[in-house]
Amino acid sequence: MKIGQVIREIREAHKATLEEIALAADTNASNLSRIERGTQGYSPETLERIATALGVTVSELHRRMETAPQSTGKSGGGIGSQKPSEPDPAMTWSKYSALTPDHRELVDEFMTLLLRRQWNSRK
Repeated sequence: MKIGQVIREIREAHKATLEEIALAADTNASNLSRIERGTQGYSPETLERIATALGVTVSELHRRMETAPQSTGKSGGGIGSQKPSEPDPAMTWSKYSALTPDHRELVDEFMTLLLRRQWNSRK
C-alpha cells in the first residue's frame, strides 16, 4: 500500500472531505487528491501537515503503509470487499481526543453501559 492510500483511508474513516483536510494542512484539495492517488510527490513538511490534520503522526502513516495487506490488483481488493478489522487504538484515541469534554463524557458513559451489558450477559 502507498502512503497516499493510507492518507485516503484515514481521511475517509474520519468522514472528512478533501477540502477539510487540505485546509487544515495548508494545501489545496487538488494537491491532496493527487497525493492520495500517488500522482504527485510531497515534501516532508507537507506530509507532516497532512498527518497532523488527520490526527496521526508521520510515523503512524508509515507504519500503516508497511503493515497494510498488499492488494492483488484493482478488482476485488478494494476497501469495501475487506472484512472489518480490529479497531486501531491510535485512530480510536485520535477520534476520542478530538471530541469536546461533554462528548467524551457521553462516550465514557456509553462504553460503561456496553461493558456492563457484556458482563451481565456472561452471568
